[in-house]
Amino acid sequence: MAGALLSLLTGLGAAPVWAQPSPEAPEAIEASRPTVSRAEGRSLVVTAHPLASQAALAVLREGGSAMDAVVTAQTVLAVVEPQSSGLGGGGFLLHWDQASGRLQAFDGRETAPAHATPASWLKSDGTPLPWLEATRTLTAIGVPGTVALLAEAHRRFGEQPWGELLQPAIALADGGFRVTPRLQRSIALAERLGTGHSPAFRRLYRPDGEPAAVGSRLRNPELAATLRRLAAGGGDAFYRGEQARSLLAGLRGLARQGARGRGFAAEDLAAYRALERKPLCLPYRRWRVCSVPPPSGGGLALLQSLALLQARLPEPAPEEELKAWHLRAEALRLADADRAHWVRDPAEGPIPLQGLLDPAYLQQRATRIDPERPTPAPAAGTPPGSAGLRFASQSRGAGGGTTHLVVVDAAGNIASFSGSVETVFGSRHLVDGMVLNNQLTDFSFRPERDGLPIANRIDAGKRPMSAMAPLIVFDGNRPVLALGSPGGWLIPHYLVGALQAALDWDLPAAEVVALPHLAVRPETTLLEEAPAHPADGLSELGHRIERRGFSSGLALIRRRGDRWRGAADPRREGSALALP
Repeated sequence: MAGALLSLLTGLGAAPVWAQPSPEAPEAIEASRPTVSRAEGRSLVVTAHPLASQAALAVLREGGSAMDAVVTAQTVLAVVEPQSSGLGGGGFLLHWDQASGRLQAFDGRETAPAHATPASWLKSDGTPLPWLEATRTLTAIGVPGTVALLAEAHRRFGEQPWGELLQPAIALADGGFRVTPRLQRSIALAERLGTGHSPAFRRLYRPDGEPAAVGSRLRNPELAATLRRLAAGGGDAFYRGEQARSLLAGLRGLARQGARGRGFAAEDLAAYRALERKPLCLPYRRWRVCSVPPPSGGGLALLQSLALLQARLPEPAPEEELKAWHLRAEALRLADADRAHWVRDPAEGPIPLQGLLDPAYLQQRATRIDPERPTPAPAAGTPPGSAGLRFASQSRGAGGGTTHLVVVDAAGNIASFSGSVETVFGSRHLVDGMVLNNQLTDFSFRPERDGLPIANRIDAGKRPMSAMAPLIVFDGNRPVLALGSPGGWLIPHYLVGALQAALDWDLPAAEVVALPHLAVRPETTLLEEAPAHPADGLSELGHRIERRGFSSGLALIRRRGDRWRGAADPRREGSALALP
């Protein structure tokens, strides 16, 4: 059935039919890609744009490390995929060092400035500011973390000079690149979200009052100048040097032009640090699945979901068996309830993380899954270690301006990196050619509910909860799979499905990324609108089904023997490339 699914979904020469994106999955999808981009070799890269993949592969060809390739790929994506990530955003990295056998996680999540308070998202009458309105404000812009993360990881794992790695992005920003259908659709979507507050956005991406034409050459000389400053001054230039001064002057200029809210200050920028954190790992069947810890809730959610699924499905069921899809949906719902309740910036206070992944706790939670029918809107659990921690649950988030890339180099080092600006084109504010994030809208807009604080409330210096979840999977001590995806709150939902397909069903990489999605809300089960879906029968079990499009962007590499096979999600314009 697996091969039939791939043929059905991708057409292998005939364009697939996908539904339009929804507000929960806002990035425009690539609706006319005929095949899955795939590659095989000893070194491999998968990114969300062919130009980024080509530049990263050139780095690997010249003997660069996986981290070198990530630096080049992400800076190129800042130019050619600005709707999703860039220098003005943040991200998370999972890195495997083959020589030392060490897995490390790095947190480049944005931080709230010193002036932020739990009331930052409340209007004068005490009610929350509408989310869409909030995304346009300077208050939404967190101190960016991408440059700090890339610079710190390159310092540890890079082989080639930092300045040289930025040259492909500089050349593309200076000389221009061809606008793709996806970029044009994303510009149009940003216009629907609102760009009237950003003359710089309209000048760059709507030069004639309409989204830049497909095939036209788009140049961004201001971003080229920014990249040159970073190439010369390193990451420090962004936070304390020439580029920092230019960025802060740009923010002051936006305020003078009437931008609402209050941006970050020089002290906030200078104080920013990318942090190394302990990877979050849990066994799943014979494998060990690893991701990043809080402030991301994505890794926790997917690990909990896998454990709950295994508790109710000790032996894998075939992909055509409805039970496997039903149990996945129920596991996702329970994990969602926990992350919406317990996850926050660890610097704010304790998180019962060990308890949330405790086998006995997860076994107990799994008993709430009815194998025959759905259980709507389950409540958060009470894990070991949570005594004395009293919180209210926050509403689930929106957004989804995110990218993911994976690289394995000739030495066997692996980098799995997720970067984001939050909404499509972030805040839609631009400074120095950079799209500035709106990541602080990932905090709960209400600081409390029913007299109890919400864990993920905004405050000075805090990092908001994220759903990003770069992954590396091990068989024993050997990495065998690396993947990740954009998709906002739904990222763990996409990744649990991909892991079930890859590990339980042993589908090839190209079939994993093309499999139709299942996701959940508290009361509803979401199925991807596709010619056929293996979970079509869930309504007969009592699931309230909603059909819709999804804007995932899975990037996946998988080991087969001593070689790697990679694939890029056909819903976007990603590219997998390899060296023999």
